Amino acid sequence: MTTVDHSDRAHAEFGPSSLKYVSLCAGYHGKDGNNAASIIGTRIHEALEVRDPSALESDEEVQIYSRMIEEEDEVFTNVFGGTDGVTIQRENRLVLDLDCQTPTFGTSDIVAYKGNVGLQIDYKTGISKIDEPRKNWQAKAYVLAMFQSTELETIHFAFLVPKRDEILTGTFERSEMDQLRKEISDVIRKAETTRPKWENKSIDIDDLNPTVNCRFCRHEEHCPALGAVAIEVAKRYRPDLLPDGPIASGEVDDPAAIEKLYVVAKIVENWASGIKHKATGMAHDGVEFDSLKLRSMGSLKKTLEKNYLAQLAIKHGLGLDEVIEAADLTMGQLSKALHEKSPKGKKSFVVDSFEKEAIDLNIVEVGPTRYTLSSR
Repeated sequence: MTTVDHSDRAHAEFGPSSLKYVSLCAGYHGKDGNNAASIIGTRIHEALEVRDPSALESDEEVQIYSRMIEEEDEVFTNVFGGTDGVTIQRENRLVLDLDCQTPTFGTSDIVAYKGNVGLQIDYKTGISKIDEPRKNWQAKAYVLAMFQSTELETIHFAFLVPKRDEILTGTFERSEMDQLRKEISDVIRKAETTRPKWENKSIDIDDLNPTVNCRFCRHEEHCPALGAVAIEVAKRYRPDLLPDGPIASGEVDDPAAIEKLYVVAKIVENWASGIKHKATGMAHDGVEFDSLKLRSMGSLKKTLEKNYLAQLAIKHGLGLDEVIEAADLTMGQLSKALHEKSPKGKKSFVVDSFEKEAIDLNIVEVGPTRYTLSSR
């Protein structure tokens, strides 16, 4: 098995993958850390780099990997007629020369060229809707960097999005370099001025632009622009409740003002809950939003027979001491313990087998699937 590790890869402060968010709001600053989807995506990227799927952990990951290989071959055939005579580089670091102070770079999944024609490919392992390359900030940044580091005249760009059954393509010419450089430099320069204002607490509503991407921003909970949106909502329902003066929690000490703002918060909370419920229902009925996607939260699983569930967990590989540690004997706890104990490459299979048998034997009851919406 051949493996690589992308976990310690450096990221630019204004990297190509975040430029879309920064272009919409100069105060945007992404949160640190990974989620389940990004971890799976990294694992598939690592497998694609070495052309070895043996480290993948589920059938779905292998299917995405295999589809990526097929789509990649299709793109090479369309651009070059195949791979003969084509120079191909994988996981290529690209540094941009921009009119701003902050160094910006990114890693392109595939950089290829033959003669004066280039090709860049980026893998997208999720279900999110992707902007086509000529409208995509990440693609424009990668293309600019490749033009700047080569003498290529034409660059074709392709996003491979197997979970949406899409290959998104676009073509750029060398004559567009100056315009691309200006667009990207303008976005980063504005962010360079705005982002430090969070630290010195001089950020102003006029510096910000709330969007559906705010949930990914580390300043979401104390953003004055989002607070202003909430107040506008409250004004439509109970304008008489709004106190004079500041509204941020850290700036209000007067008990009377806090009491009014608490009622305002409940109004906004109830309004938000209703909108979320409506939007989720529409998405479940087939409506596709540009910036929101339907995501399953799974089903609640109620244990009906704890003793039988414990015996089943032991049958599937847990020791008695490990079962005892899962004091409440819930499927979630036992599944987590099995996942941690199972060998790499078989974790999902072991857990799925355990849960399926528990449900089939009526040891565990599955409730209705729950859904929510998240930003694409």
